Amino acid sequence: TFKMILDLLKSLWKSSTITLDQMKRGYERIYNEIPDINLDVPHSYSVLERFVEDCFQAGIISKQLRDLCPSRGRKRFVSEGDGGRLKPESY
Repeated sequence: TFKMILDLLKSLWKSSTITLDQMKRGYERIYNEIPDINLDVPHSYSVLERFVEDCFQAGIISKQLRDLCPSRGRKRFVSEGDGGRLKPESY
């Protein structure tokens, strides 16, 4: 699913269906809502950081836009069991 979303976004970007301004506003909106999203999806910060980096690697977003996206480290809890690592196949 993750790769399919990246492929769709890349296709929309390359066909100019999504403009640079729309892309920037979309990322801004997600980052503005991420504290609320994080309540329902505990790993949302990590998933979003990975998504932004994958978008950059795929040429969907520029380095400038990637650098505008904040990154947030988070504390790990012993109760997470596996050290809090995300399993790529689960997203």
